[in-house]
Amino acid sequence: MPWTVKKICQKLGLNFSGNGELILVQVCGLNRLLPGAAVFITNSKDLSRIAASEEIAVIAPPEISSSHHTIIFSTDPLATHTQITYLLHVSPIKSKGIHPMAAIGENVILGKEVTIDAQVVLYQNVKIGDYSVLRAGVVVMENSTIGESCLIYPNVSIRENCRIGNRVIIHSGTVIGSDGFGYFQRKGIHHKIPQIGGVILEDDVEIGAGCTIDRSRFYNTVVGRGSKFDNQVHIAHNVEIGEHSLLTAQVGIAGSVTTGHHLVMGGQSGIADQIDVGSEVTLLSRALITKNTEDHEVVGGAPGRPAKKWKRVQALINRLDQLFDRVKRLESLIEKKTMED
Repeated sequence: MPWTVKKICQKLGLNFSGNGELILVQVCGLNRLLPGAAVFITNSKDLSRIAASEEIAVIAPPEISSSHHTIIFSTDPLATHTQITYLLHVSPIKSKGIHPMAAIGENVILGKEVTIDAQVVLYQNVKIGDYSVLRAGVVVMENSTIGESCLIYPNVSIRENCRIGNRVIIHSGTVIGSDGFGYFQRKGIHHKIPQIGGVILEDDVEIGAGCTIDRSRFYNTVVGRGSKFDNQVHIAHNVEIGEHSLLTAQVGIAGSVTTGHHLVMGGQSGIADQIDVGSEVTLLSRALITKNTEDHEVVGGAPGRPAKKWKRVQALINRLDQLFDRVKRLESLIEKKTMED
């Protein structure tokens, strides 16, 4: 169905100016404007980058006006741009039903309108909630539960005794519930410690591709509601991550860490084991937390320290050659003065 500017504004309860009959077929960014697209801006300076055109709709705050552009007015242009993206770029039609090449174990409970693709394997006592979609090659082992409206992409493995909440998205190649790294040594030999706990992903969590979240030794490894992981993130056993946390690529969290809500971790950053991290803590890229933190801390470097202090240290490191030369000159002057005396 074609979406005109007028129809989109009626759907979203927004006002517009300009050509309401402009048909939108895609969205774009300011760096590459496309015909028939919606782009969002936040200030009038950005509007000056867009040539007057009847082929582009500009999503802008209400205080911005133009007689030469088609403008959709929004108090939150980014959120509106996202809504329009969902309208214009509809996900592929889901093949509701169970593929004949899926393997379904005993006592499996499937909700209504569940999609199970080819080569999916569901072990015994698995439960899948309403409207959830399991793409090709997904494996869900014994006694695990997946909630409603989840999307599990191809080749995800969910081990036994794991619990996935509602509206969770897990991308390809991720393993939920792999064994925690637990061993003890006797007479030079490493003996495995059984990892009998599980993993809980709470509602509205999204896990990127190639992530590994280990099961707990006794209880559960927990990822809090609304948290989002980038690709290649590793979470060790017994970790509890607070709600609405953001973990970017190649992050690692060692065992038995507990964090507050709204943790943010930059690329390749980490947290050492047995650490308690406060709420709204931010790690800069490649930072490493090695001791407990308070709320609202910003940490840089390895070992981690307050970001402002770490930046000052980095600035000094960049001047080490100058400081070294200065010390050598001072030593020479002192030596010369000593010899003269």
